[in-house]
Amino acid sequence: MPSDATLVFYLMGVAAIMMASNRVRYDLIALFVLVTLALSGILTPSEAVAGFGATIIIMVAGLFVVGEMLDRTGVARTVGDGILKFGRGQEVRLMIPLSVGAAILGSVMSSTAVVAIFIPIVMRIARDSGINAARLLLPMSFGALISGMLTLIGTPGNLAVSDALREATGQPLGFFSFSLVGALVLLGTVVFFVFVGRHMLGPLTADGTGLARRRDRSFAELYRSHGFEGVEVLRVTRDMRGEALGSLLAQAPRVLSRWRRGPGAGAQTALYNAGMELREGDLIVVTGDVAEIAAFARTPGLGHFRSFYEDMNRWIDTLGIMEVMIHPEAAIRGRTLADLGFRDRYGLEVLDLLRDATPMQEVQTVPLRGSDRLLVAGPWPKLDAINATGRDFVILEEPAERAQSVPNSHKLWIALIILLTMIAVSIGGLSITIAVILAAIAAVLTGTISTNQAYRSIRLETLVLIAGMLPLSTALDKTGGADMIVQGLLQLAGDDSPRAVLFALFALTMSLSWILSNTATLVLVAPIAVNAALSMGVSPLPMAIAVLIAGSAGFASPVSSPVVTLVVSPGGYKFVDFLKIGLPLTALVAAIVTFVVPALFPF
Repeated sequence: MPSDATLVFYLMGVAAIMMASNRVRYDLIALFVLVTLALSGILTPSEAVAGFGATIIIMVAGLFVVGEMLDRTGVARTVGDGILKFGRGQEVRLMIPLSVGAAILGSVMSSTAVVAIFIPIVMRIARDSGINAARLLLPMSFGALISGMLTLIGTPGNLAVSDALREATGQPLGFFSFSLVGALVLLGTVVFFVFVGRHMLGPLTADGTGLARRRDRSFAELYRSHGFEGVEVLRVTRDMRGEALGSLLAQAPRVLSRWRRGPGAGAQTALYNAGMELREGDLIVVTGDVAEIAAFARTPGLGHFRSFYEDMNRWIDTLGIMEVMIHPEAAIRGRTLADLGFRDRYGLEVLDLLRDATPMQEVQTVPLRGSDRLLVAGPWPKLDAINATGRDFVILEEPAERAQSVPNSHKLWIALIILLTMIAVSIGGLSITIAVILAAIAAVLTGTISTNQAYRSIRLETLVLIAGMLPLSTALDKTGGADMIVQGLLQLAGDDSPRAVLFALFALTMSLSWILSNTATLVLVAPIAVNAALSMGVSPLPMAIAVLIAGSAGFASPVSSPVVTLVVSPGGYKFVDFLKIGLPLTALVAAIVTFVVPALFPF
């Protein structure tokens, strides 16, 4: 055995052991592999670092930006809310649409892009439902991985298999030639996760108790803790201004905010003040005694719309509340809110002032003392800003819904247009890498995300992991190690049984896909599979489909595909997690390939 090939095999084994130990970060292992290949002379320095210039690295970086755009504009929240509504907080009802949706989308666009898009959606669902994200991310990721088994364009490697068939027989694969096999794998995978797999991915909740996660107090609960029993949204049914509006407000509970539909699909939310007029169709938030609000809602020109808490998504992005404490050494001690011109100075409304747990009646004229607690409302940027005003205020509590707010929700439709355009042009033939770069540029230019936010969204550890492992493919090819693996497995299977050769090809392709990229593996194995079938005098179609399915079956390795690697960090997975889940799934796919493929595509 050539010494260089031997070293590559040893290096692969050492890297696998280091990953299995879970004591060394995966990105550091990848750099160890890269440096070893360069120092040993197996690869030149340029070849060793070539992975950092690979198109997959650029694409993944761009997809992180697109994913951040979807999160900051509310697309992720909207999709997540839909899945949450369907799932009703039940893990299985959440997991199934995530897995199947990722598979379907990945069958017509980049599966890597699908996972990058779905990660913020899954994390938001996990946060809102209290379910451990690790029990949702891997099923979603595996669904996207299986997408390569559903259509001819599911993964670039499929085209290599089709080309090998066309060159040998003149008949390429059709768009849906093998979709039934992929659908069976997807069904088996979902069933496995429903009954077995999800229980192998840690506790149901992130805190490990298996109980509902303790959450911060909600918007409404925080209101009620300050004596505001009712928080309701009322609809204005006629225009009101001047004396009519003054008469209305004279009998009103506290009017906190007004929502008004703006031009097109836009909307405007603002703190209410006495100078604002009310128009038909406006919505207002009122707080106070429940009976008082109910009576006010029956006033001519008004009507009850719904509970503020039920209408949260309309308000949460622009209207927040926060409980703050006056710092014991604050410079504003002894001054009143009226003296400070608090509303004009900070752009916030003080709803309540507590002193030693006792509410003060004249909030605007009470001299402030250290440790007084204020309940303040207003735009989130204004709320955040008071924490940076020297030593005057200390933030005590934010509502649980703060995590759900998205700062650029008014640009949701722009983000959707960018996303759908990216998908459409990539399906239409434009390189997915170029499509992603254009989408990332459009995200910044349209203001859906800032340049600094775009750069901060890129996870360098994931890029280093992918780029550092890519040179292994080059090393195996350059040293002849890949050819040695191929020939050894084919000799072991023999040529008496087409089914045995088919299984050997499946095992070979799947094993190589744990190390090489999916595309590189299929480019390498597809011609061998076709030629092996022709030399045995049998149809090459089942052999070709077997290796195609195997190329998207890298369940047992965290570095088998960027589709899988992307979820390692957010899911907090260990190497052993992929073995526990991946090996049973691999056995399932092997059984389908060995027995179902020859039945559908006879030798």
